[in-house]
Amino acid sequence: MTWRLVDEREFRARLELTLDDLPTDTIGAVTGPGRSGAVAAVYASHYLRVPFIPYGAKAPHHLGDLLIIDTATQTGKTLRKASAKYDHRCITLAIYNEPPRVYFWYEREHPQTFRHEHREAA
Repeated sequence: MTWRLVDEREFRARLELTLDDLPTDTIGAVTGPGRSGAVAAVYASHYLRVPFIPYGAKAPHHLGDLLIIDTATQTGKTLRKASAKYDHRCITLAIYNEPPRVYFWYEREHPQTFRHEHREAA
């Protein structure tokens, strides 16, 4: 499996370009599933100047649409599942589409592999 390291500078630039393509005037809060989603959501909340909501916490409706963001996606299943968790109008977004697999500057030296990837390799 081929991996590509994404440094903070590239991630921030790609995030900003991706967010600039959204109708951001309706977004009132940001959240993200898992560790990588939390990182992306905090960056997005600062960039958009809207509150970060911890994943799974109630998002107040009066804030507006909820942006659910993740660093990367393969099938979109995680973001669809996350969107179903909220009774909000949700906008879902992934910064990178895999493959190729990406890992980020804040992760350990060797990227995380998941159980299903171990089974596929065997």
